[in-house]
Amino acid sequence: MHAPAFTNKEQVMGLKVSVAKHKDYPIVKLEGRVIGVDDRKFGNKMETLFKKNHEKILVDVSDTEFIDSHGVGIIVYYHTLMRKANRELVLLNTNPNPVSYMARLFEMTNLNKVLNVVPSLETVS
Repeated sequence: MHAPAFTNKEQVMGLKVSVAKHKDYPIVKLEGRVIGVDDRKFGNKMETLFKKNHEKILVDVSDTEFIDSHGVGIIVYYHTLMRKANRELVLLNTNPNPVSYMARLFEMTNLNKVLNVVPSLETVS
């Protein structure tokens, strides 16, 4: 399967936020470092997509080099909102390296036990 073509690219201070679609679900791809002002760009994009009442929102963190605590908070916040609305937030981490930054972060914080983290688009139903 080919990777989706990303559109609506924004780049601020090293973070690129792109939005694509898989099936009928939006994918927010985060490339680079999610820190400071970049948190707001990510949060604003999530708010816009949440308000569109998508059944699922995917967040691709495969190319995320670093995410600060506020960025993690955005993920947890929208995970909680989506669950309360009987919808789902899915994190996509296609990086097969078990010691990648995001894999270690999810494991150290136990978020891998709370959030739905999948290794490929094919595993998203």
